[in-house]
Amino acid sequence: MKLPGLVTVSPSDSALIEHAAALLGDSFIEEQWFATWLSALDALGADDERKKTLLRAIFLDDIDAFAPYEGIHLLEDGTAAVGGYLFSELRGETLTSIEEGQGGRHFLQVATPEEVRALEKREQEMEAISSFDWARAYDGEDHINFFAWAVDSAARGKGSLKRALAPFFSYADEHGLNCYLECYSDRLQSMYEHLGFELVDELHAEGIEAYERRMVRRPR
Repeated sequence: MKLPGLVTVSPSDSALIEHAAALLGDSFIEEQWFATWLSALDALGADDERKKTLLRAIFLDDIDAFAPYEGIHLLEDGTAAVGGYLFSELRGETLTSIEEGQGGRHFLQVATPEEVRALEKREQEMEAISSFDWARAYDGEDHINFFAWAVDSAARGKGSLKRALAPFFSYADEHGLNCYLECYSDRLQSMYEHLGFELVDELHAEGIEAYERRMVRRPR
């Protein structure tokens, strides 16, 4: 998607890719799914800086995977990054098939074998709250899916997220499309409700305190 007020990151935009990965990686260390997943590294002595390094690599892989589908965006001032795509622009792929095909090149370059094993084990434990795909749930109907967004810490509280999301919401309203996302904390659920999303349902994994809240914003 190319939307007013946003820069759509292309696969050749190396500087923008690095910037978006840094915003997302540094922000998502606070996100409940990633915090739960990365806690598997605590026994290996990983501190927050080590976890941020791994998260930046993970988001570099996500950007590599979704940039060809115009699924990575930045505010023109660079203060917010959004991973969000229009399903009909995936050219027959789905969120699941793209994620499964990305390979994890950047992550595997920086993660140790011990870290990979620990994180793979934790991800298996979290499978029930990690593998949902809106396209399968709604039989391929067109929609906008947000899989990540972040605001520069220096710009928080200044409206960057609302400015970044407004073009998506305007497009969705104009074309009668639902917008979907998932979150894992009460704080984020409340914030997204203020943005117009409503809770659809919850997914839980045995033995894992965090759980997935699936949310939808319906067109106005």
